[in-house]
Amino acid sequence: MIANRLLKPWRIFAGSLLVMGLICVVVAAQDGAEPDQPQADEPPMAAEQPADEKPAGEQAASSPEEASTPAADNSFPPPVDITDVETPDWMKRVDNGFGQVVSILKATLFYTVFPDEQQYAQENYVLYYWRSEGTDDPFKIAENSKARKPADMPDEATLNEVSAWVETGKAAGSGDPDKPYRQGKLTYVDREGVKKTRSVEYVKYVINDSTKYVLDKDGDQAIYKPLRKVRSALSTDKDEWKTPEQIREMALAGEMAIDFKANGQETPYIFTEYIGGVPLVVIWLSGGAILFTLYFGLVNFWGVPHAINVVRGTYDNPNEPGEVTHFQALASALSATVGLGNIAGVTIAMTDGGPGAFFWMILCGFFGMTSKFVECTLGQMYREVKPDGTILGGPMQYLVNSFEQFGLRPVGVFFSIVFAIMCVMASFGGGNMFQGNQAASQVLSMVPNTDKDQLKTVQAELKTAAAEEDFDRLPALQTRRKELLGKINSFENQFKIGFGIIMAALVGLVIIGGIKRIGATAGKIVPAMCLMYILACLWIICTHYNEIPGLVSTIFTQAFNPDAVRGGLIGVIVIGVRRAAFSNEAGVGSAAIAHSAAKTDEPVREGFVALLEPFIDTIVVCSMTALVILITGAWDSKELVHENGMAGVELTSAAFSAEISWFPYILTLAVVLFAFSTIISWSYYGERCWERLFGARAVFLYKIIFVIAVFLGPIFSLNNVLDFSDFMILSMAFPNILGCLLLAPTVKRAVTEYWRKLKAGEFNISH
Repeated sequence: MIANRLLKPWRIFAGSLLVMGLICVVVAAQDGAEPDQPQADEPPMAAEQPADEKPAGEQAASSPEEASTPAADNSFPPPVDITDVETPDWMKRVDNGFGQVVSILKATLFYTVFPDEQQYAQENYVLYYWRSEGTDDPFKIAENSKARKPADMPDEATLNEVSAWVETGKAAGSGDPDKPYRQGKLTYVDREGVKKTRSVEYVKYVINDSTKYVLDKDGDQAIYKPLRKVRSALSTDKDEWKTPEQIREMALAGEMAIDFKANGQETPYIFTEYIGGVPLVVIWLSGGAILFTLYFGLVNFWGVPHAINVVRGTYDNPNEPGEVTHFQALASALSATVGLGNIAGVTIAMTDGGPGAFFWMILCGFFGMTSKFVECTLGQMYREVKPDGTILGGPMQYLVNSFEQFGLRPVGVFFSIVFAIMCVMASFGGGNMFQGNQAASQVLSMVPNTDKDQLKTVQAELKTAAAEEDFDRLPALQTRRKELLGKINSFENQFKIGFGIIMAALVGLVIIGGIKRIGATAGKIVPAMCLMYILACLWIICTHYNEIPGLVSTIFTQAFNPDAVRGGLIGVIVIGVRRAAFSNEAGVGSAAIAHSAAKTDEPVREGFVALLEPFIDTIVVCSMTALVILITGAWDSKELVHENGMAGVELTSAAFSAEISWFPYILTLAVVLFAFSTIISWSYYGERCWERLFGARAVFLYKIIFVIAVFLGPIFSLNNVLDFSDFMILSMAFPNILGCLLLAPTVKRAVTEYWRKLKAGEFNISH
């Protein structure tokens, strides 16, 4: 019987997709993966590549036999042709392949419309030094690098000098103190004109390969302005601007990236890219939210007082069908959204888009209240109450009904399967492993470690010795650094394993108990952690109460300031909407799964409860964080953002600690509680979708896999997995919003009838 149930074609199809996705998640989440590099900052031809990837199009050294061909006065210096040959291990290769899959998903699911075209030139002022592999010869400057060499740079460098360059950050090498150089294959043409290759060891000395000059206007004159890393704004310092003639001179001097495949072009150093634009999923989410708000007559405004009464238990009836109270359903859904998005998301939004981005976060939260109202009402209307009293509800259920009314049930079944697969994958990634990973990292950062203090001292001494070219001290300091790094890594690995075991055990105890235990746990954790975090925010806000009017004015002013961020007004709006979507998940359908389990026979009543979530999550909690970040000036701090590159939780912690010295400890506790509550809530979302795919008998298998994922989360480095999970979460909005739109008239009729009963006093009020 069970075999026949599981062998249905659509179950086999769904299971195959799910297994392949899980394999990708696990193999891609290995320790040591490198962070993604921002595409906008990479030169198109000669950008520095990650240490373990083949630098496509990157060129390096020549050889003693190479016939030097001087460039003509009006030609660009030829490239240096070297290919990196240090092959990554198999897991890294799989991760790279998975990264390509993520890129494809980004290009399709996050397709942008209305992008702006811009032209730019990328500075790529680098020199290559090399020697034959396996020799003790000095490193010689590549023949084609000589034309670029400043007068104060040597033609040869010893191994110690190369090591000193790498230590001081002047040269890009392997990162291994015992072997600062990289392995490569040199391609050259000998004096007889024959193309050959040889194995070499090389380093790349970087003078400047990070400045990007974007074409702009200064009145009627074309000008190239440097692009700032913070908010991608163009420099306003006229001394840094370059004319087209100056850019060409730099290219002729070999200081700019060149597209040598652009045959016949007079300006092969000018590249074109597309920036800005609005991701399709953002239009879908925001458009749906606005439409629902108008269609339901601003229910997110006039429905709030009634929603508060429902949450207070005014209409609770323990005899009604369901598993949890209205408050517990609200707490369960909030625990999945109130978390790192509130602590880090607001900071990221303002760092990227300025204070104005937060205005659009608030507005998105306001309209998102109606999306939550609609989807959670539908979750109740079409839920399935099983014989044992448990509930199966959410988009997986009402998507079938939305299409069935038009005689298209198979289409509804297809979209429900797609939604369920996306939700299950998101539950293992962003709803599980990422949360545990961030919680472990935050706790680890607060654990005293004398080895880290010693490492900082050794690092400082290394830089000093390298700058002073004290080659007698360098080897001993490098050895000491290697020993300390080994001890630190060993301690961190053991700590993460222990943290993972404890977190997995606690999560297992909760999720085995099902939604009732999840609701009871969330009902205690969510109010406590929200209160704790809000009190810290209020303390800082109250001590700076006289600054609040000016800060609020700044938020509104910069919300409509087209110069606040590159991409103008549209750019600021997109940043705010995206961060709000990640924060409150309005429109993605996840909350409908939790609210479908509430004890009520009035679906609309639960919809009113749900509309409070974006209000609490985005408008209340996020506003607290935003005001603190503005009060401390952390969002645009030269020291924190521009020099130290802080962002997210780290920047939020620094902002709070400037006002409350002990706040990092409070933040650590909050992060752990936020992560724990998010994990247990997403376990329920994933479990319901898993049951929709494979049946109730397979749920226990999901719980086992989920607990294992909790253990793996602190150990793995996620990057691509996190991106994949985020795509799954937001992509859930495509089928969900479509289903909600098709069933909106049904919801409106139910709202009209419910409000009539309420006004007529037909509902029992509990005391």
